[in-house]
Formats: sequence, structure tokens, C-alpha cells
Amino acid sequence: MITKIKITLLKANVSVIATLRDDKCPIMISKLLTMLPHEANAFHAKWGGGEIWTQIPNFPGYAAENETFLPSIGEIILMPLRDNLIAFDLWYDRGWAVGSKGLMNGACVGIVTEGLEQFAPEAEKLSSEGSQKIRIEIVK
Repeated sequence: MITKIKITLLKANVSVIATLRDDKCPIMISKLLTMLPHEANAFHAKWGGGEIWTQIPNFPGYAAENETFLPSIGEIILMPLRDNLIAFDLWYDRGWAVGSKGLMNGACVGIVTEGLEQFAPEAEKLSSEGSQKIRIEIVK
């Protein structure tokens, strides 16, 4: 099964389509899909390079699947923050999964397959213009 999600920066009205890695992260993807659609503020990373992220509260537990701290351009990582709080991280450019306490592993659940060229410049603007609403939804 190939599952796709759409990630949209609402103010900029620009989206990407990502293919989820159902074969490598079946538990995390199953949990993510129960949380969609999801709308929240997205922020630019402070330390991680070309990354935007948002929080998904009440996430039903983290599973250590296909973990990395060194994502490729276009990859999406679900990062455990605390209890049932997950960060949904999308790398539009080079970077690494790092927080205030250093490198962090997260489940690499998917990769952008469409639209990154148009999305990346708008994502980068979050670093200077501040947060923007983002929507994450399943592509039917």
C-alpha cells in the first residue's frame, strides 16, 4: 500500500505531497493517520538547518522505527518530545535533527515526492517572518 499526505502552508497557499514509508514505519504511520487532518502553527528550526516543524499533541505513543538524526532533503521525521507530544518535522533543505540537548533520533516516516521546489522558498520565510498555519492531510 502506498499512502500519501499533503502538507500545505496555508498563508502562502503552497503544498507538497509526501509518500509515506509504510514498509519501514508501519506503527508510526498508522498512528499518524489517525491524527489527520491536522492544522497548527508551523515554525522554522532554530538549530536544525532547513527544517520546519509543528507539534501534534495527544499522539498515541512513539515507536522507534526507521530512526535517524541526519535526514535527507524532503524527508519527514516524527520526533518524540514528551509524553504524547510529537514534532512533525519536514526538511526542505540540508540539516540535522537537533534540539537544545543535542542530536535527537526520530522516525523517518516519509519523503516529499512533489512540489518541494515551490514549497522550499516559502518554508524558509518562516525563519524571518515567523510562524504560519500548516495543514497535514491524507491524499485520497
